Amino acid sequence: MENIVFDVAVIGGGVVGASIFNAVAKSGYSCALIEKNTDVATGASKANSGIVHAGFDAKTGTLKARFNVEGNKMLPEVCERLGVPLKKIGAYVLGNNVDLIKGLLKRGMDNGVQNMRFLGKNDLKKAIPNVNTNINFGLFAEDTYIVNPYLLTICLVEEGIVNGGQLFLEYKTKKVSKENGVFVLTDGNKTIYAKQLVNSCGAGYNEMAKLIGSETYPIVFRRGEYYILDNSEKDVVSSVIFPLPDAHSKGVLVTSTVDDNILVGPTSYDSDDSTITTEDGLNEIRMKANSLLNNIDLSKAIRIFSGVRSVVGEDFVIEKSKKVAGVVNLAGICSPGLTSAPAIAKYVMGLLGQNYMPMLRQEKIKPYLLLRNLDDKKINQLIKKDHRYGKIVCKCERVSEGEIIDAINRPFRPTTTDAIKRRVRAGMGRCQGGFCLDKVVKILAKENGLKLNDIRKENNNSNWIVGDVKGGWNNEN
Repeated sequence: MENIVFDVAVIGGGVVGASIFNAVAKSGYSCALIEKNTDVATGASKANSGIVHAGFDAKTGTLKARFNVEGNKMLPEVCERLGVPLKKIGAYVLGNNVDLIKGLLKRGMDNGVQNMRFLGKNDLKKAIPNVNTNINFGLFAEDTYIVNPYLLTICLVEEGIVNGGQLFLEYKTKKVSKENGVFVLTDGNKTIYAKQLVNSCGAGYNEMAKLIGSETYPIVFRRGEYYILDNSEKDVVSSVIFPLPDAHSKGVLVTSTVDDNILVGPTSYDSDDSTITTEDGLNEIRMKANSLLNNIDLSKAIRIFSGVRSVVGEDFVIEKSKKVAGVVNLAGICSPGLTSAPAIAKYVMGLLGQNYMPMLRQEKIKPYLLLRNLDDKKINQLIKKDHRYGKIVCKCERVSEGEIIDAINRPFRPTTTDAIKRRVRAGMGRCQGGFCLDKVVKILAKENGLKLNDIRKENNNSNWIVGDVKGGWNNEN
């Protein structure tokens, strides 16, 4: 069979790479998305605050400022089209330095952000009853949203697939060459051919750039740690609460999530690209969060985690390679990368020389079916059609067997328990999978035609079952 030569190969399955893949495929060009892990959204796109920023923080005149504001305006349509929950909850920046707060207000206005206002102490108390009494001033940005960043990434990829794109998972590129104007990528087993490449590898950008022969950059990794609180704490805050930002980050924030948890963090310090958490970092979060709000109970945490941001100077790097024709470089896509993703995709289409015609192909995906978002009448109707929607697997998040099976049988099939968590939240609740993990493993094995000991948590060497103790497990499906 003749080898397919893709118009574009996007390397890296984070939210930015997924957005570019989606735009290229929907514009009528052949596109491959190459990801080294078992699923998309397994790096920074799964470990961030899930905030769609208004755009007042980024320095005026930068790509960050431009794409933040553009992306903020684009994401409501994107999420509506994909069926991804997006909530407009507004954001407050709290502090006592009036000049800095008014400086943020001016910067936001210069960046084109609308619906912002300065708040005094009385206004703050009315808006945030549990605000720390030591805080006197604030800035409110109405056009701030929250979104599930990994579900957004997954749905962007799914829509790209149904519009003709191809996804290559667990593809660890070992060699890149160029023959007769066509890039040749190989992982030692499979070869992919493409006329143009987009390096959107995030933390792995430089490693891929070396294989391609394109520019490398002095990347600094900044680790941020978080607490996730149980949904019993969902009423602690109903907006995003920021401190005044510093030179390195927007600071330790408190926000609700689209799934009714409370997220507290992150820290921000230079590190390697490992996602460890530290006692010092978690103590820092505790101290700083309590300086913002009075009633944050971090003992209600159901999970702690960290994410790593890749930073190159003060701005995004998005450019055509000067070393290798046909290559687009994306490096240092840290915050506000999630917000900026659709605007970055539109810009990259221009760099590729393609016409940005996202409606040329209009195949849609169906929204994820989540029982917790339905009323009792609709749930009962589902159960009448398929009894598996009445069989609850994850009690903490009220996830049924039917929802898990539906998630598996979508444009690309998840094969790991973490992939199921990202799609329907089985295992993300209070017990963190303590009561549902074995059931999810069995469903994954049965639906994918695998053995029980083939099922992994995430990537290589993370198999849940490595042996049989007293005949308790077997490999029958």
